[in-house]
Amino acid sequence: MYKEFMYDKRTIRTVQHVLNQTFMIVQLTSEAKITDVNELFLDKFHYTADELEMSNYWDLVNDEKADWPGIWNEIQQGSQWNGESCLVTKYGKFKWLESTFIPIFSNGVIQQVLTLHIDKTDQKNAENWKQLAFRHELTQLPNRRKLLISIDEYICRAEQHGTKFVVLFIDVNHFKLVNDRYGHAIGDLLLIEIGKRFVQLPFLDECLFHVGGDEFIVLLEDPINVDCVIESIFVEFNKEFELEGHGIEVSVSIGASMYPNDSTDARRLLELADDAMYEAKGKVGNAFECYKDSSLVNEGNLK
Repeated sequence: MYKEFMYDKRTIRTVQHVLNQTFMIVQLTSEAKITDVNELFLDKFHYTADELEMSNYWDLVNDEKADWPGIWNEIQQGSQWNGESCLVTKYGKFKWLESTFIPIFSNGVIQQVLTLHIDKTDQKNAENWKQLAFRHELTQLPNRRKLLISIDEYICRAEQHGTKFVVLFIDVNHFKLVNDRYGHAIGDLLLIEIGKRFVQLPFLDECLFHVGGDEFIVLLEDPINVDCVIESIFVEFNKEFELEGHGIEVSVSIGASMYPNDSTDARRLLELADDAMYEAKGKVGNAFECYKDSSLVNEGNLK
């Protein structure tokens, strides 16, 4: 059974106090002009109330990806909006906020918009740092640190389900010559373009890693796809790379090992695939080799 609450002035003041301590509050006109802000907002953004009075709220926004005109139109139609936003402090620092926009109407006409914000900057920065920790700084592909975590996860799944997976170790041939001839800036652009081509290939979503320099790793949970993946990679490297007016041709050497046939240890699987890759380097152009004792070919996974 619901109880009817009677709100006296003291209760209202308590609620207002809690709101002011919890949320940064900004009141806007229907044209998004700032009419009032609370002390918490002023403290976080280092403005005075006079500096913000009747200024345009959108001047504080630093969120190019958001469709703020569309969002504001929805709010003016009576919809409440909740989401992430980014505002800029007086001194140019970004504040990531969890924001709520509440339209307030009178006689069917919007009178003001009440906005409530919670500072999520620390959490956002922590997420960004975590993301950076597991991404190669150049290509933004998952890096060696992420690979070592992922390969352990692959082993766990394979043990649980009695399945196999393949490690492909990919190295760009004569990459040093590209750096020597065209400069490291072009070399970096080449690696970025290689990464882009890789991620567009079938079967490589979420299983491709840039482990350093010109070396990439692919983890494939379905060995039957190995032949298709290798052929797709070779097709891409038969195409010229156009970089800053330079037409650059490079090839790759690929080595493979398979869990659990070749090893049940993550680092050993990588070493065996690396060894096989160096065997492939003894050939000309795009080349592939399995670890010498691998059963990949014998099991019919390769042509």
